Amino acid sequence: MRAITIKSAWHGHSDCSNCGVRQSALFAELVEADFALLHDQIDDLDYPAGAVLYHAGAHSDWLFTLRAGAVKLVRYGADGTQRILRVLRRGDVFGLESLVSPAYDHTAIALSPVALCRIPRPLIERLNRDTPRLQKPLLTHWHAALAEADAWLAELAAGHADVKTRVARLLLRLGSDADPGHTIRLSLEDIGAILGVAPESASRALGVLRRSNLLADAQDSRHHWWIDVPGLQALVAMPDEG
Repeated sequence: MRAITIKSAWHGHSDCSNCGVRQSALFAELVEADFALLHDQIDDLDYPAGAVLYHAGAHSDWLFTLRAGAVKLVRYGADGTQRILRVLRRGDVFGLESLVSPAYDHTAIALSPVALCRIPRPLIERLNRDTPRLQKPLLTHWHAALAEADAWLAELAAGHADVKTRVARLLLRLGSDADPGHTIRLSLEDIGAILGVAPESASRALGVLRRSNLLADAQDSRHHWWIDVPGLQALVAMPDEG
């Protein structure tokens, strides 16, 4: 994990009214007059892969919108082992717990180079109070985060499916809507931390998928894999073995 200073990551203030992920982010419902409240308050930050965005237990002063890349939310056990609870993608909002808690619930780590907006918590509280148009997006993102957490538990971390099937589900869930056939590339340790299996088991499952031509290295990005989406969908639709 890499510690990156805000000074080195900062690339100016965000232009929220012209943001490419605005329609999927917190400010989708705001009108032109609302953006006067945002002037020079939201930071545009870039981080490399492996950078720690914040630690669990740190004071929750900010919310974040992910504009590009992927971020994992991690909890660490008493023995130092990590459990990845979710992987965030373009358009996701995180750090929402800062609105009700003084500290972050998870550690957020960049899985790839990321671009994000850092939003001061007092700004969200002010907008929520003064601009009713923000209330629905806040609830929508909170519900989406809960639904995604439930889906990860039901589809990936629990159940009786074999490791190969759960890896296939993971690859599909992390696939790119904007770039079909590409999915976020994870380390064996990260796959194990998501599925609750040994890295060796994850390696064997990936090997089977590669030999079946369902998975390959993406030629245009070292942070992604190519996947055969219909093939993986057919695999996960098969009845569980056993």
